[in-house]
Amino acid sequence: MEAYNLMVNPPFASGEFYHVYNRGVEKRITFLDKWDFLRFLETLDFYRKSPTPMKLSDFRRGVIKLKKAENQKEIVRIFCYCLMPNHFHLLIRQLEEGGISEFMRKFSDSYTRFFNTKYKRIGPLFQGRFKAKLIETNEYLLQLSKYIHRNAFPLTKWEGRVYPYSSYGYYLNEEKHPFCDTEFIGAYFSKTNPKLSYKSFVEETEFGDPVTVYNLSIDSDDCVPTSDVGR
Repeated sequence: MEAYNLMVNPPFASGEFYHVYNRGVEKRITFLDKWDFLRFLETLDFYRKSPTPMKLSDFRRGVIKLKKAENQKEIVRIFCYCLMPNHFHLLIRQLEEGGISEFMRKFSDSYTRFFNTKYKRIGPLFQGRFKAKLIETNEYLLQLSKYIHRNAFPLTKWEGRVYPYSSYGYYLNEEKHPFCDTEFIGAYFSKTNPKLSYKSFVEETEFGDPVTVYNLSIDSDDCVPTSDVGR
């Protein structure tokens, strides 16, 4: 089996790692200001556990008094993410049977309702069903984390600064993330030798072969390098 397999309707297996991604329908912008990015991250956090006591929108409005969910479990674990102006990437692991499908359905539906209400639009926001690739080796797991974190590097408006809508800053600062597990991948790298650090791996080493880049990437024109979105 290949180390990195595209799956359109994958039979997700608990304990396995996946690269999950999607983009705006017709490649449209899906984050128009920083509050959209922050709402998306809040939505990821809210729906990564199940059962959810209510919809995120009701929770935020205080329509229903929050009650502690009984037997709530983490159904997916997020290790890396990058939200680009018109698409997103996640590196996640399924922890419970059906976890990825439930998580993706709930968070994408929730964010779409939020976006459509805010911008007075109707219809799908994302381009069909999300795509997923199974990660079968540690090598590809690390390469994928690099690919996801380098996704924002072409955004010229953030040149010289850490892109805030990516998990990369937490990896660099070794700061605990509210919901993203940075310790698992971080454990592969040195915290004392800069040449063997995660920063060096991401910023100073290449992917090694064209096949790796092809397997990791979606479309070459997904990035919107001149966008001011998210500032």
